[in-house]
Amino acid sequence: MTTTATCTTATGPVSRVIKSFTNLPPGGAKGQEGPPLTGGGHHPSPPPGAVEAVGVAPEGAQLVASGPSTEVVETIVQSRAPSTRKLYALKWKLFTSWCGERQQDPANCPVGLAHSTLKVYVAAISAYHAPLGGMPVGKNPLVIRFLRGVLRLRPLTRPHVPTWDLAVVLEVLCKPPFEPIEDIPARFLTIKTALLLALTSLKRVGDLQALSVAPSHLEFAPGMIKAFLYPRPGYVPKVPTNAPQPVVLQAFCPPPFREPDQQKQNCMCPVRALDAYVHRAALWRKSEQLFVCYGPPKKGFPASKETLSRWIVDAISTAYESSDLPSPLGVKTHSTRAMGAFSFVFGVLYAVYA
Repeated sequence: MTTTATCTTATGPVSRVIKSFTNLPPGGAKGQEGPPLTGGGHHPSPPPGAVEAVGVAPEGAQLVASGPSTEVVETIVQSRAPSTRKLYALKWKLFTSWCGERQQDPANCPVGLAHSTLKVYVAAISAYHAPLGGMPVGKNPLVIRFLRGVLRLRPLTRPHVPTWDLAVVLEVLCKPPFEPIEDIPARFLTIKTALLLALTSLKRVGDLQALSVAPSHLEFAPGMIKAFLYPRPGYVPKVPTNAPQPVVLQAFCPPPFREPDQQKQNCMCPVRALDAYVHRAALWRKSEQLFVCYGPPKKGFPASKETLSRWIVDAISTAYESSDLPSPLGVKTHSTRAMGAFSFVFGVLYAVYA
């Protein structure tokens, strides 16, 4: 079980530490003097409506106020991935709500931490909050020391290995409900393909979502021994590179089969699954994105990253259920990257079927 250091209520022990930084009264009463986090002076409560107005301000508002043009600020803001900006906006909304209950200006209040001590909250507040003492909130010495203290009090524990067994899942991919691949329902074909691509490509869900079936972005090598997939034009990965690199899939035991077990191993082949999926999904596809929804109401439309993540977890859970095993707890999509190095998959295959 993963333990995270969080502060989700205004009455917990962590919030009492925050109040010791800011000396805010429990009910948000005005007139209470207290030392701000950076010693920068007392900030009066904003007039009614000011909290809401500041809370919906764009991330670059503080940068605009400091002098650069809006074009320059927009370029700076784009340095963060869209998913990161979306997450920060959500955390900032929670923080502004927390400030609103205490009649504090979220962009200038002396509060160094919101109601959670997770790093993402600190990063989100730093992106929107005015500098304290000439430095971002996340760089403030007291904030850094406080986070270190929380880490000592509640150390993070993470499983060293994924909570699911790759051998169990691969075994089930070779039989119903995932085979025969020509006849299985669209759901099982879709989630099997998504899982195999996640395992063998080592790509993030966002990278898989960006793959395209456009003729110039998908190519199968002669004999179906390899497949090459490129992301859609303009896609910027979470870790940007100078030039987009293709996802190269290597076939498992392509025909002709020399031994009986090779046909079974071919059922785990990502190239075979991809070929079957591309041809089947062409019947309802309404987008050039590789993975599209297979059921109403969005059948044929691009699958979101959240949907793609659910498919991968669904494939793992279905494999366990088909083996009459309890579904593993806490399965995360990114665990496929730890589990799925191509050479590692081959190692498991040979260990199981040698």
